[in-house]
Amino acid sequence: MPNLSLPVPVPGLSRAVAAADQPPARRARAAEPRGHLALTAENGGLTPWCGPAAVALATGRSYGEAGELLRCSAPAWYPERGPIVTAYWRDLLAALRQAGVEHEVLDPRPDLPRDSLLRFVRGNLAPGWYLLRVTDHFLLVHHEGFGVATVHDNRHSGALLGARTHGRRKVTHVARLLGGPLAA
Repeated sequence: MPNLSLPVPVPGLSRAVAAADQPPARRARAAEPRGHLALTAENGGLTPWCGPAAVALATGRSYGEAGELLRCSAPAWYPERGPIVTAYWRDLLAALRQAGVEHEVLDPRPDLPRDSLLRFVRGNLAPGWYLLRVTDHFLLVHHEGFGVATVHDNRHSGALLGARTHGRRKVTHVARLLGGPLAA
């Protein structure tokens, strides 16, 4: 009876074994924005405000540059110096335009009761990056498909969307990012 415990050399087997030992090719991942801790560091260790933070993440600019984009979009509304505490949706969109970030404003159907963020993402939403205003807050959502999304804002960096990560807040404004560092 032949000894089957010893490997029998087969021509070309070494290449096949070498290929099998290589890790599988990784799927290309979408670009990720800086995290909320980087924004905190850029704000002198203080938690950044959500409006300038959302602009900074969507444009790839620093927190300070995002504040300047907002100031340039509506100089009469924002102080010349200091933090921008309250930002407005129209000014966030203007800041995106100034930074050259293409976007499409979507209507979240104002004639119907507002959906929660969880229900909105699990609805008929195409995968991609979205700038959203939910009840009194601005954030970015990366919808990965099949109702799975991550939240990026002044307190979260890629956190899975759930009830504790703004999921119960009502969606009031939506813009899909078509250009910029995240959509590339």
